[in-house]
Amino acid sequence: MSEKDKSNKSEQKETDKKPILKGWNSFLKDGFDKFQKSLENQTKKNKDFWAENKEKNSKFFTGLKQEWDNKIKEWDADIKKRKIETKEQLDAYKKKIGEDFNNWQEKSKKDWKDGFSLIRKGFFKAYFWFLVLTIPILIIVIVVFVIINRVIG
Repeated sequence: MSEKDKSNKSEQKETDKKPILKGWNSFLKDGFDKFQKSLENQTKKNKDFWAENKEKNSKFFTGLKQEWDNKIKEWDADIKKRKIETKEQLDAYKKKIGEDFNNWQEKSKKDWKDGFSLIRKGFFKAYFWFLVLTIPILIIVIVVFVIINRVIG
């Protein structure tokens, strides 16, 4: 037994000399067990907490899904409404363009007729004034030729 006593005393001296090693060894022995027990307890608490809040979580996610679906339906209705408005606006715009084009055509036809009639009236006036001015000259020229023919002839 003296060897056992010697080995125990030598181990005690070594541990007394190395307090850091002693603390590390006690942490590994006792600390790991405490750490493992605390993890197990925390896991049990988390499972219980999850079971308690499972209904709250499912209610939250179903509510979120319903809100999302409602928002998508609202956006879809808004897009369809805007599409219809846009289609109506496009039809109104096409109709306005058609009316403007028809008005332009009618105005152009009227302007053409008015312009053509003015030109025609202008030509008639010009012809009239040409005849009014040239007939007396022609009459004078014809009278002169007649007089010259009688004198010469």
